[in-house]
Amino acid sequence: MQDIAGKCFVKAQADRIKDEIKARYGDEPDFPFKKFPDYAVFRNPQNRKWYGLLMAVLLGKLTGDEKDQQEAAVLNLKLAEEKLPALLKKADFFPAYHMNKQNWLSVLLNNDLQDEEVLAMLDESRAFTERKK
Repeated sequence: MQDIAGKCFVKAQADRIKDEIKARYGDEPDFPFKKFPDYAVFRNPQNRKWYGLLMAVLLGKLTGDEKDQQEAAVLNLKLAEEKLPALLKKADFFPAYHMNKQNWLSVLLNNDLQDEEVLAMLDESRAFTERKK
């Protein structure tokens, strides 16, 4: 029962973040991967550049403990390179799963981080996709 409740809470934060993306930017996710049809990509509609990837992955893929088969909601974000070392020392932040690890990181959406903290990083990630004037 606790496992089911945990999965529900994980999904809830991912849904809240997805809803806030729609509210802030008007952006809808697209689902470009046939092998992973539930992986949601968020792009800037002006230039189609990615600023977020929302997915469910096995926690062991992030932690390196392949025995950990618990599914986790994860949001990949692009942040300033100099911010990553400090964030990667904290819980719930991991080197980007299936992305360039120089500027991208994976954020575990398990309700341990406040939505506002995740959304601030999301704002920064999306800012990287804005056209330079």
